[in-house]
Amino acid sequence: MQGLVQTRISRAGGALLVTLACLCVALLLRGGEAAHGQSSKPNVIMFTTDDQTLRDMVAMPRTTNLIGGQGTNFQRAFVSFPLCCPSRISVQTGQYAHNHRVLGNTPPSGGYQVFNDTNDLPVWLQTAGYRTIQIGKMPNGFPAPKDPNYVPPGWGPFLGDANPVSKGEFYACLGPGSTYFGFQLNENGIVKPYDSDDYQTDTYADIAVDRIDNHAANFPNTPLYMQVQFFAPHDPNQPATRHAGAFSTALLPVDKSFNEKDLRDKPAWVKRINRLGGGLISKITARYRGRLETLLAVDEAIERIVAKLEAEGELGNTYLIFTSDNGFMQGQHRLHQGKFVPYEPSIQVPLLIRGPGIPPGGISKELVSNVDITSTILEMTGAAPGLTQDGRSLLPFARDPLTKTTRPILLETGPPGAIGEIASASGKGRRARLSKYVKNLDLDRSAQIARVITAPRYRAIRTGRYMLAKYGDGGRELYDLQKDRLEVNSFYKNGRYAAVRKFLLKALAKLSPCVGAACNVEIGKPPKPLPKQKKKGKKKTP
Repeated sequence: MQGLVQTRISRAGGALLVTLACLCVALLLRGGEAAHGQSSKPNVIMFTTDDQTLRDMVAMPRTTNLIGGQGTNFQRAFVSFPLCCPSRISVQTGQYAHNHRVLGNTPPSGGYQVFNDTNDLPVWLQTAGYRTIQIGKMPNGFPAPKDPNYVPPGWGPFLGDANPVSKGEFYACLGPGSTYFGFQLNENGIVKPYDSDDYQTDTYADIAVDRIDNHAANFPNTPLYMQVQFFAPHDPNQPATRHAGAFSTALLPVDKSFNEKDLRDKPAWVKRINRLGGGLISKITARYRGRLETLLAVDEAIERIVAKLEAEGELGNTYLIFTSDNGFMQGQHRLHQGKFVPYEPSIQVPLLIRGPGIPPGGISKELVSNVDITSTILEMTGAAPGLTQDGRSLLPFARDPLTKTTRPILLETGPPGAIGEIASASGKGRRARLSKYVKNLDLDRSAQIARVITAPRYRAIRTGRYMLAKYGDGGRELYDLQKDRLEVNSFYKNGRYAAVRKFLLKALAKLSPCVGAACNVEIGKPPKPLPKQKKKGKKKTP
């Protein structure tokens, strides 16, 4: 549609052909961003937080407005494997965990050591002509067993600010684990320590703004892919000094699922958890407030980066993606912390996308997965994948938010023993003690060390209405989210849902081993549950 618009103006004695160029650009963009440099590929910047839930967006009004308000807000976005390393590798590869085989945070089943980093998204993007920049957290286990100076393929080489063959840049956090102050970064192969008053989120923002400025000055004809991987709001959720206490009076959201009273319909591993006491509820509340306070700096960082893109004249030619690697449990179903489980607070994440051709203010109800993000970036950039893609591009849904399908999402995990993470700084010096409370499901050890009650391995299917889970120990759950969005009442053994159960079990059996296109097959609408039978009342005595 970017053709010439011709207007013929008649005059006495002849005709004059007046040509006006590019008047159809606005139509081409369908009300979205104005394009910058029509002959160039678009830039892509992806922001990722760590353990952020959908409701945590209350602390991020700038991000909500700048990305979601100027693009599409995907309100039904989920992660397939709600654990840091497997989730992040799914975005690096575009594959479900059963295909990329990173099944936890630690060896032998998981961690960066299991990942083949020679064939992933940044490598494909460099092949397509992109400069790539990584800032922030890498998947768990990086760089072990490699050298701390190691720069993975696709994020280098960096040969100087103005060197035309400098293809990538790398700024990765090396630890100490779980800290917001006094950290170290691998900066293009050189380990750099930061001071105890340097705040990690602000440092990432400084680097991102500086490198966008450098890219615009030295590589004006080269498209940029940048990912900024924030640590917030992960434990120990230390806010920037300027934000300490900002949410000190915030009330912990409490609903029927919080500290759930009746667990008779839950699987055996959940039934073993005692109700939360006042002390633990106070800890959950304090963590909730701290989490929100850490996100204030992330919100400011994203605002700074968007402002820099606008100042450089690049915002109109840049896709922005914001999401989280997984959610976090905060007292729902008596789980006082962690993720790993198939419940909504653990698997649902924010997902906002803005960019060329995406109209502002869109809200999509389509069921989407983090496995889809890779295919989305590949379509944005024109890059070719080196692996079979299990996801699909979200651009059609971002451009037309009313588009809907019946494709389900697979939820899966690996061995429970592979879910450990490096101990949190807030857990140092605390002695282990026995308790009847469930242990933090990702083993952060950031609260009291509790008796181990581990969620078994599971496979689950999430549709627009239902979530059905099968656990390795024989446990089963089925929730009708249309009637019970908090997942308080399982209908797995309810006869009214027999046809629904059979339909979902059959679909899950096909989805669990899926590869490529087989992961994106629509299943149609499940049968409706049978109506409740009315209770027969006693006849009145005449």
